[in-house]
Amino acid sequence: MPARSARRTEPPPRQRLSADERRTQIFRATTEVLAGKGYANATLTDIAETAGVAKGLLWHYFQDRDDLMQQTLRHLARQVREAVITDLDLTTEVPLVVRAVLASTATLTRTHATELEAIDQIVHNLRSPGGHQQISMRDYDATYAEHEQLLTRGQSEGSIRGLDVRVMAVSYQGVIDAMIGYLQAHPEVDPQELSTAVADVLLSGITAEP
Repeated sequence: MPARSARRTEPPPRQRLSADERRTQIFRATTEVLAGKGYANATLTDIAETAGVAKGLLWHYFQDRDDLMQQTLRHLARQVREAVITDLDLTTEVPLVVRAVLASTATLTRTHATELEAIDQIVHNLRSPGGHQQISMRDYDATYAEHEQLLTRGQSEGSIRGLDVRVMAVSYQGVIDAMIGYLQAHPEVDPQELSTAVADVLLSGITAEP
């Protein structure tokens, strides 16, 4: 009886990703390369290899390297923001919201260290043709507006002092950025202990007297 020929095993078909899924895949690879190699050494070849795609495919989704970095930054900003506010009750009294946001943000240095490092690399290294930083304080305007809306609600409910809301919003964001930077430089510091102390200091200056 003739021996049966071995059946050839065909490799599973490659999953076809949607445009959004492919961009997310590339954003993830860009984040990994930036955090691991730094901005200057994050080549498109490395990013394509990490994403498991042909280098030419990058041009289908992005105009050039700068466009890839700008879109990656926006993607990471949304991702980090969602991580901060998930599971938070943003309708409670404003001082409690501020305290909860600071605590959640501090945790990012443990849960989203790669994303924070990639953001830092882009913000400080993405340059215009003239050599100027492309990311400036004006890029915070949308964030300041969100803070202003929250603080204005606090003034309406009587929990936040009647100070200039833009000044308080800028100070609030400055505290957040400084706290993240300190925790990144000092990984031995407990994020929750620091966020509690930072919240105490910030709220002592903006909370209305009962």
